[in-house]
Order: sequence, then structure tokens, then C-alpha cells
Amino acid sequence: MKTFSRYPIIFLTVFIIAGIVSYEFFPLNLKILIAGFIIGMTGFVSLHFYQNKRVKKLKSIPILLAFVSIILGQILSALHNPANNPDYFTNFLKADNSLQLIVNKKIKPTTAYFNYYATVQEINRHHTSDKILLKIPKDKPQPQPGDRIQLLIDKSQIQFIPKAHNPYGFDYRHFMKHLGIYHQINLKNAVYQIVTGTNFNLTRRITGLKNRIKTGFKQHLSPDAFALAMALLLGERQELSPDIYLNFQATGTVHILAISGLHIGILLLFLNFLFKPVKRYSTAIFLVLTIGFLWFYAFLTGFSPSVLRAVIMFSFLQIGLQSKRKTNIFNSLFMAALVMLLINPGYLYQVGFQMSFAAVLSIVSFYPVFSRWLPVKNKILKYFSDLFWVSLSAQLGVLPLSLYYFHQFPGYFLLANLLSIPLLFLILFTGFVLMLFSLFHINFYYPYYLLDFLLDLLLSINKYIAGLPYSLIQNIRFSGLLLATSFLGVIALYYFLSKPKVYRHWLWLGSWILLFEGIIFYQKYERLHQQNFYVFHQYKTPVVAVSNAENIDVFQDKKLIDKYLQKNLNLQFKHIKYDGLPFYQTFGSNKILHIDSLGIYKFRDLKPDIIVLHNSPKINMDRLILELQPKIIVADASNYPSYIKRWQKSADKYHVKFYDVNKDGAFVLFAHKKLEIFIKQKTDIFQPTR
Repeated sequence: MKTFSRYPIIFLTVFIIAGIVSYEFFPLNLKILIAGFIIGMTGFVSLHFYQNKRVKKLKSIPILLAFVSIILGQILSALHNPANNPDYFTNFLKADNSLQLIVNKKIKPTTAYFNYYATVQEINRHHTSDKILLKIPKDKPQPQPGDRIQLLIDKSQIQFIPKAHNPYGFDYRHFMKHLGIYHQINLKNAVYQIVTGTNFNLTRRITGLKNRIKTGFKQHLSPDAFALAMALLLGERQELSPDIYLNFQATGTVHILAISGLHIGILLLFLNFLFKPVKRYSTAIFLVLTIGFLWFYAFLTGFSPSVLRAVIMFSFLQIGLQSKRKTNIFNSLFMAALVMLLINPGYLYQVGFQMSFAAVLSIVSFYPVFSRWLPVKNKILKYFSDLFWVSLSAQLGVLPLSLYYFHQFPGYFLLANLLSIPLLFLILFTGFVLMLFSLFHINFYYPYYLLDFLLDLLLSINKYIAGLPYSLIQNIRFSGLLLATSFLGVIALYYFLSKPKVYRHWLWLGSWILLFEGIIFYQKYERLHQQNFYVFHQYKTPVVAVSNAENIDVFQDKKLIDKYLQKNLNLQFKHIKYDGLPFYQTFGSNKILHIDSLGIYKFRDLKPDIIVLHNSPKINMDRLILELQPKIIVADASNYPSYIKRWQKSADKYHVKFYDVNKDGAFVLFAHKKLEIFIKQKTDIFQPTR
């Protein structure tokens, strides 16, 4: 009850988050949710008035409000599910389609394509506003953000975002789903026209301003310094070379490459200094100017979740500070989270959003505790001690997420941050001044030379530290269960450090250590008793493997295996052995026969349980099934699609399980205590809520 009355925003946000998360596992029908929300709110309002009349606090009010907040979280998620949107653009698809798109943002390209986020404004004369991923071959005309594209396209060229085909791989479909993007359009064989137009378009105007800023920076900065400036000032990391990004990653300073609270805080200091004379005449105009420029900068950088979160939070802080009211940083932080989740609940699942909030929450929690331990009076020493404690506090908050998502730990993150953060202040101040000059067509060359020097110095520092021994500890396994347990540990550590003399804080921390060690031991025990047989997904190349605890035998030449698949295998297994593909092998009680392009399978008394087809063998599938009578037939991604379709029909005719790796992802057979078959279920992300 005390938590609810003192921190109502935090209370509401936490339970709305619980509702958003619960929708992933237990989605309810939207009509039922709305009815439940109305009933819950009616009960809450009735109890609230009853409490005021009786002048007595009712414990049931926070419980009811928590229930309503969870339902609200589910409603927000349901409203963003295309299955609940009758106007979603795929509902109007025909064999041939006429579409009109608006290009929103250019994103990281692939080898053959430039990629864009776009909005479908019209399909077959039906107005929509749905986001899509647009793929345009590099040898075709390219649009600019804000341009309109008119195209004629057949239904087959509008596809789902591809999912993860292999175990341990990055699930791009899941990632894009939480951005509100479910489909992609490939313009490789489409007829389209790019229309720039003369009508006012805000995105195009902003793009023009960005290009004006870029031109000035590109003329006066070295290529690497220009790429870093674009990342630090405009949030565009496409120009960064992989080596530069890896250096920042290895030093634990990669967070400064994403525009977040640190950048927005520095910008607000700059704006407060710039508009200080205005404040003497009108505080209201001062607020409009400073907050207006913050939001203009957020739009200029593309409204990424980290920027949006920071701008919302600092907007609340600025209003609170200028109104001379005591502002609670926790309420401001959670209010920013609440506003963002009301706009789009998918932000909750974005790594940048999670790490940004975790870092700020950790700083405002741990920094006051650390600074009380060793108070420093000297101003210069205090500046560096504050940097040290802020870096350590932020790392405590993001460490579990960093281990879970990136499986690595930077060994010299404190040293790197102590050297990089002061440089970042100077870089951002200089950069903001030059951006402002560029917008008003003012050219001063000397600040560019200073900025170039500072950027090169930052690059050199991170390159040097990244080259030190043990700068980056990689391939750390960290499960979702360990992630959740680690956050409990961070909370226990906070209470312990805040009041170390309290006995129960010792008890909480000790209990967490035992729990954490127990989970690690259990997961290691489970892993040591696990065996898997894989038929991985890789176009044109068969990749088969057998794993046993920490070891895996891969039956293919290492040079022919996709680099991303190799990276994931290196993360999961300590020892990897590469060998040639066998003709026949056993796994548990199962006999497995591999048939390659030669199509040889006629051997006396050979009755395989599983047949794996590679490299499009020319075989009569009906005859093979009748002669060998397999239980399962697996066709990997090295086979022709036309062959796979024909084999599928034969398997269905004789009621034999058929698994298409190219369509359903890697085939995995696992043995643990007893042999079982695991085949990925075909899930439809457009499945309506129950």
C-alpha cells in the first residue's frame, strides 16, 4: 500500500509491463480484455469513492489497480497484433496488387540489397498505415526517406520476415515483430516508380536538413572520424566499419554509439546555456524552446527507442526543474517508460530500450550509495571519482543483459569509460555547435579541425584498449533463467550496499548466491547428459552434426560452413570437430541413412529409421519408401525446391513424416534419458487471440 501511494507511476508501469509480457504466453481475446478492463475500472472507481467517504484505506484498491494494469498491458499488445486489425494491408491482397509506399528510414544493407523501413499508404485503393521492410537490389534506383513509391507487384513478392532457420541463431522475424513489422517486399522483379513530388513532406524536409549537416562533416573530417560523428550525433551507424564497432564493443563503450540519455543530457545542458537569456524574460518560452529542440533532435535522429526514452524523461525533468518543484528521478524514468509503452508495447522487447533503462535505473540507484562511501572534496578528483562510480553503476545494471544478448564481458570497461566519457562531452558540444551552424548555412572551419582531432583521439584510445590482453571475454553462456536471477541479485546487492548492517540484507544476498550457483550447476548437469543430432539449414551445402555435452562433430568442410552458423556453434560448444559426411550412422536407437546426389541407397537388409536427402538425388521416392519403409524423411536446403515438393507428395501418400528444412528450419533429434523426436511446430504469427 505504501509503494502504491508513494510511487503510483512505478506501480502502474510495472504491472502494465507484466500484462505486455503475459500476452506473449497467454493472449486473450480483445473483446474479453476490453470488457474486463471496463469492469475493473468500474470497481476501482467505486472502491475509491467508498474509501473517501469512510476515510479508511482499503487494501483491495492496489490489488484491483494491479489487475486493471495487467489487462491494459494485454490490450496494448492485442491492439498491435495484425490479427486483430481488419484493415491490415495483407487482408486486401490479390494476385496482382497496386501499392503506394512512403519510405521512412534507410537501415543497414545486405550484400545484394539496400533495406528500408516503409509505410504502406494504399493497397488496391484501400488506405492503410502499416509498416513493412522494403528490399531494393543495389543495381536499381534507390529512394530517399520521405519519397513515395508506386509499384505493381504480385502476391508472392510480399512475404513474411524470415525466421531463424537454425538453433542458437538470431530470430529476425521475432525482432521485427516487436517493431511492428511482419512482412517484407522485395522489388527485384517488381515494376515501381519513385516519386519525390513537390508537396510538403516532413520526413523529406528532415532528410534534407540531415544531408546538409552530413555534407559539412564529410568535407572536413577523415572517413573514420566522419563515420563516428554520424553515429554519435545523428544515430546513423551504417558508415561505421566493423573494426571500429568491434573496438568499442571490446572496451565496453559501445553504448556511446547509440544516442541515449547521456547524449540528450549533454544536449539539454547546451540548450540551457544557449537560451539562458530567454529565461530572464519568460520561463514558458524558455521551456518551449529547450523542449522543442529536444524533440526536433529526436525526430532528426529517427525516433529510436533510446532517444525517445531519453527525450521523454528529460522533458519531464526540465518541466519539473523550471517549475521549482521537487522532481523524483525514478518517477520521471518510469513515466518515460509508461509513455513509450502506451505508444508501442513492442519497445519493451528491444535491446536498446532494455539496456538504456537498466543503465539509468542502476545509475540513480547505486551512484548515491557509492558516492557516500568515499566522499571526495577536491573538484578535479571528484569529477573522476564520479565518472568511475557512474560507469560502475551503469555496468551493474546492464551486465546481465550484456551477457544474455552478446555473451561477452569487456575487461577494461572502467578504464575505457574514464577516458572516453570526457572526450564524448567535448565531441558532442563541438558537434552540436557545428550542426546548429550548418542548419543556418554558417561555415566555420576551425571547429571542424578540433572535432576531427577529438574523434581520432577517441578512436585511438578504444583501438589501443581493445588490443590489450583479455580486453574481451567471449562465448559466455547465459540463459534466460540466469538473466532473471541476475536481476534479483542486483536488487539484493543494492539493499546490501545501502544498509550492510541489516541482517536480512545479508540473508537475501547469501540466498541469491546459493540460488545462482544452484541454477548454474543444474544447467551444466542437464547439458552434460544431452545429445543432439542436427540437419542444419544452409543453402546449397549439406551441414549435419552430432553433439554430446560440450562437444560437437560437424560433418562438413569448415570452409564451406556459413560464418554465422560457425559463430553460434563456437558460442554453444567448447570443442568442434569437422569431418566428412558419412553414408550411414546411428544415433541412439535410430539408424540414419544419408542419400546424396548419386542416389545410392540399395543395400541388403538396410532398414533406416530416418533418411536424409542432400544435393537433389534423382530417385523414385515411391519406390524408396516401399523398399526401405522409413519413419521420417528429411530434405535439407541443398535440394531443389521442385524435388522437395515431389518428395512431399509421395511421403504424404504413404503417410510417412516428411520434414522440409528449407521451409521449417533445422531438423533436430535429441536424446535425453529416452530418445525423442523434436520437430519445430509451424506457427503463424497472425494467429488470432483466443
